[in-house]
Amino acid sequence: MKYIISRSIICAAMMLTLACKSFVEIEAPKDQIPSKKIYLNDELAIAAIRGIYSQMMSSISFASGGVGSVTVLAGRSADDYIDCTTAGALQFSTNELSPANSELQAGLWQSPYKIIYYANSVLEGLEHSANVSAALKTQLMAEAKFVRAFCYFYLTNLFGIVPLILGTDYRLNAVAPSTRQNVIYEQMIKDLKAARIELSEAYPTPERVRPNKAVATALLARVYLYQEDWLNAEAMATAVIEKDNDYKILDDLDQVFLKNSLEAIFQMPPVTNNINTREGQLFILNTAPGAATNVILNDKLVKDFEDGDRRLAKWVGKFSNTSGSWHYPFKYKVKTNTVVTEYSMVLRLAEQYLIRAEARTKLGKYEAARDDLNVIRKRANLENTSFDTEPELLMAIERERRMELFAEWGHRWLDLKRTKRADAVLAPLKTPNWQATDVLYPIPAAERAKNINLEQNNGY
Repeated sequence: MKYIISRSIICAAMMLTLACKSFVEIEAPKDQIPSKKIYLNDELAIAAIRGIYSQMMSSISFASGGVGSVTVLAGRSADDYIDCTTAGALQFSTNELSPANSELQAGLWQSPYKIIYYANSVLEGLEHSANVSAALKTQLMAEAKFVRAFCYFYLTNLFGIVPLILGTDYRLNAVAPSTRQNVIYEQMIKDLKAARIELSEAYPTPERVRPNKAVATALLARVYLYQEDWLNAEAMATAVIEKDNDYKILDDLDQVFLKNSLEAIFQMPPVTNNINTREGQLFILNTAPGAATNVILNDKLVKDFEDGDRRLAKWVGKFSNTSGSWHYPFKYKVKTNTVVTEYSMVLRLAEQYLIRAEARTKLGKYEAARDDLNVIRKRANLENTSFDTEPELLMAIERERRMELFAEWGHRWLDLKRTKRADAVLAPLKTPNWQATDVLYPIPAAERAKNINLEQNNGY
């Protein structure tokens, strides 16, 4: 099944809204097809939800893996990558973000809010549609709730207090106030719990490119971890791990990021010809770095791999010439190719083991936590961890998360923030620019100019 987006799918996505510039800039939709009239049959409803995923993989999306994505920009904020030469990206690397930064506004703010608007539109359209079959309506509404929670996870973890938009009324959206994080998390949990109930065990397609019950469960495990709800984080991660007929930790590291990998819980396919993943296209060096968008790994990260760690050999590439040597993320092996063999990884099983290891450590289940951590270490060809105290285990888990999840979805940046370790780790590396308030990005100036109810974060 080809996933290069057809005209019909794009048109269906366009039906969601033809007037969406950014969530606070939505004008009266004069030429919009009313939501309740979009879904005349099951086929159009499916096309609309697939249109949302195509938007998530568009070149300027926060979820795309491209230059303006969470993977790249949040990775620059932490200690995964070395500085980039473009002014906008350099602000992320040096933690000197301006509220006027265009990459901040377009990629990390407008993109998720646009996708949230689409998800809300699908929810409203399906709620009022009498033409879509009941089972499909339940499935698609659950998918839209998952997408909305997914977007809010990144919005609130990057920006802190952000508007909670649950409808498509442009008049309300344009003046929506900042919403406290606890309220946003409550909505995320509500959406994901509902999605977990309503989604089926099976994927809606033969591939793992739309959510099933395990996808909602995996994200819910992460949300509970970030909320320090250790019991529920352990329970949700366990629910995914125990589906061992569907998901497995693969011994061959070259197989992990292939499309429909058994380690994949949720992936997204390409929407552009000749590209498997934007990560592969962007990360892989085949000439000396010269492009302003190059993503080069920090030498400290490379040196921090333990001796014998197979992830260094398999997931870190190296390009050398007479001018020098550079390391780059090499989890994806395809830079460009018309044959699609890799999909962009969104959620995978290894993270669930690390979530459960951390939750179990916090619950005092040290032996079980070590067992989970050692599943990941064994795959990397490393000796078992023998730590038996909470501080030692937590540091071991932090280290393992860094080596396992580098160059994926800004995990390192978000981990340092949520564990309140950002000051200790980043201040020595980023002096004199680092300030404690840098853990939150500024609310974009252009958005605050349009909506006076948006609060600015401290330090900006």
